[in-house]
Amino acid sequence: MTLACSQGGGSSLSPLRPAVQQTRFTYAGVLRTYRVYAPPTTGPRPPSALVVVLHGGAATINDAVATTMFDQAAAAGNFIVAYPQGTRGEWNAGFCCGTAPGRMVDDVGFLNQVLDHVEADYPVDRNRVFFTGVSNGAMMAYRFACENADRVTAVGSVAGSMVLADCHPSRPLSVIELHGTADPEVPYAGGPTNTAVQSSLVLPSTQEMTARWATLDGCTTPSTPATTGPVTTVTWTGCAGGTSVELVSVQGGGHVWFAPGLGPADGALDATTVFWQFFRQLPNRQPAAP
Repeated sequence: MTLACSQGGGSSLSPLRPAVQQTRFTYAGVLRTYRVYAPPTTGPRPPSALVVVLHGGAATINDAVATTMFDQAAAAGNFIVAYPQGTRGEWNAGFCCGTAPGRMVDDVGFLNQVLDHVEADYPVDRNRVFFTGVSNGAMMAYRFACENADRVTAVGSVAGSMVLADCHPSRPLSVIELHGTADPEVPYAGGPTNTAVQSSLVLPSTQEMTARWATLDGCTTPSTPATTGPVTTVTWTGCAGGTSVELVSVQGGGHVWFAPGLGPADGALDATTVFWQFFRQLPNRQPAAP
């Protein structure tokens, strides 16, 4: 593995770089890290989609790599995947969770810098940039999309929530939320959280949050729920700019990145496969309204 370091710019990697690169750079006076996996089959023509994977709270890049197995999905789907690292294993996603909000960490700015670096160093299709994450990482993906919709095509969230006072994306973007109904950390029904910066703030219900994205995207009424085993999917159609909003609820599912081998509920689907199938069928990102 090669370590490429930079100070606020691209890492000037060799065209013969290995598939895995870990890069460090200083942002806001703090040394930050991200990891990129680019399959050897990716090339400048055509440019490749980019998936940015945000780990959960108290976790690391290595945890995200091992849990999601997005490297393997990228090799099969011929796309690039980036894994940024939060400070102290946390993200400042809004009023929840951990100490990053209180420390006022500028993770939105950091992620913008990561995109700048990756898009400069790799053949990224900037119209097909997808953010995904779990728990605190999913919350961060939502925040970044709210504030930088011009750089995001879609968000895939596992056990996520909207923990922002407001969200006014500059353009419609697609969203898919995977959530267990028995999640003890980010409750499906919403409610208070012990890790909020202000104790009076509560998490919205998963259904309320997803419906909010449907409203932001100008979608029409949701579909009739489709159920297979413990998995129920609701899809909003007629959304602006060809976007799509989906809620995938897992009856009895917990606070996990859903994957085979985790039991009847948590193993009922593979979150990584679901997300890539959702992302790959979306149209290219549309420009913001003038």
